[in-house]
Amino acid sequence: MTAARGYLDRAAAAGLLREAGGFGFVADRCDDPFTGRRQVLVEYCDPRLPASPDALAALRGALRADGEEADAVLLRAVGEVRLPAPWRPRLTYVRHDRTPRPPGAGVPSPAGLTVRPATPADDPRIRDWLAQAFRNAYPGQEVDPGHPGVTDVVDAPDRLSLIAEVRGEPVGHATVLVRQQDSVTDEEFAELVDTLVDDAGVRRAAVAALVDAAVRATEGHPLCGHVVHPYEPGAARGADGVLRALVAGDWSVDHCFWEIPW
Repeated sequence: MTAARGYLDRAAAAGLLREAGGFGFVADRCDDPFTGRRQVLVEYCDPRLPASPDALAALRGALRADGEEADAVLLRAVGEVRLPAPWRPRLTYVRHDRTPRPPGAGVPSPAGLTVRPATPADDPRIRDWLAQAFRNAYPGQEVDPGHPGVTDVVDAPDRLSLIAEVRGEPVGHATVLVRQQDSVTDEEFAELVDTLVDDAGVRRAAVAALVDAAVRATEGHPLCGHVVHPYEPGAARGADGVLRALVAGDWSVDHCFWEIPW
């Protein structure tokens, strides 16, 4: 990851650009909006830092020396680099290869499966689906359709939602924020916030159709999605399985936020 010069200049001016083990990093407080977990986010670090155990230890020491009170540190690492225990993945961003499947390729589509753009009449259902997706990602958290994390997505001016239907009955959605910008690299991209399909019998085919529709609808921009890695072991294994399936298909790991207790 190459940080934009303007980003590093702004971080330096704010006193957030620092050094650990000879490598630069940018860190600030950023608490989890769903769990309330107190976090220090290392939004950027020199790409060589995660590969050095000594630099990782120096980074934690530098953050603790600030007198900050937190529950965890999150560090953004580029690509498929693996950090040593007790670091663990918390949020992995993946990037689509931008190749839509030709008609008839991939998972066979059941009769009557179609994808259409959402209308305002679909918003209540989309709010419910997003709330369910966040509950799945954050087990034990009470997330209702009025949660700020849901309303921020639904009310975003660049939101595009797609509805999967079987014989005219909605069974799931894909919701994309089409004009996002990476604060570190300044790259513009489209973010696939969520795909969720209620009907298990058509889930694989419907998700594939929704992703293909999202690829076509966001042509000209990188399409990124994410996988949240829950703390509960069973849910964490499920998330790991989802990530492996994505990477085995049309996605690659762009970057991952790794977590370690304070």
